Amino acid sequence: MPEASRITAEEALRLRHGSDADQARLAALAAVDATLAGDLAEWDRQDAALRALYAPVADEPVPARLAETMAAARVVRPAPSPVFWRIAAALALVALGFLAGWSGARMLQPVGPALAQTAMASFATYAVEVAHPVEVGTEDEAHLVKWLSKRLGTPIRPPDLSDDGFRLIGGRLLPGETSPAALLMYEDEMGRRLALYLTRREGAETELAFAEEPGRRAFWWVEGSLGCALVGDLPRDALRRLAISAYHGLTET
Repeated sequence: MPEASRITAEEALRLRHGSDADQARLAALAAVDATLAGDLAEWDRQDAALRALYAPVADEPVPARLAETMAAARVVRPAPSPVFWRIAAALALVALGFLAGWSGARMLQPVGPALAQTAMASFATYAVEVAHPVEVGTEDEAHLVKWLSKRLGTPIRPPDLSDDGFRLIGGRLLPGETSPAALLMYEDEMGRRLALYLTRREGAETELAFAEEPGRRAFWWVEGSLGCALVGDLPRDALRRLAISAYHGLTET
């Protein structure tokens, strides 16, 4: 049984807030466990939402009277001011929100489609890799296409995004929800990367849809039996243009 299938939410939280080595181990586990990857993405989204909601209050300066009291370490303290209570309430809400997210993450309904969440988690894991962003590079593109097509059970071909400045650098095989998934990585001259996530997806076809998490965005769609998501940290309009190019590259003969 793989290690990723045995990890608990508590263990994942410990690794997430542990050392660099712990976080690297957690990223490796998430790369082969779509459920864990979805949990991590949800926690990141909750953290960002709570910071955006309460940071303005929590960042208010401590009242001068309270600061003087703390500095003097008086035994008899003056009654806290209304601003103090606002700060205390904000910090309590942040702590409560983090605790709820940590202890009940596996019970929460994910926000947004699982396809987009898994694609963004995969992008976050591999786009930062310097030496090994892909398993098979473009020097063996014919083998890459044949291999991924066979494992996904449907013919695929990497879309050409060179007109928009991005060239294919290779791809890798990943576990999907119900079947293997392919991750194709693209890069431009400035070193920015895009990831095209492909997996078998049964059900109705969809129009191009948008999803977002802190530090990454995705446009996703379902065409035929293939679920697709293009992920990057580009501006939304630029990423949408590239997603349309990827869609046509995948579907047009």
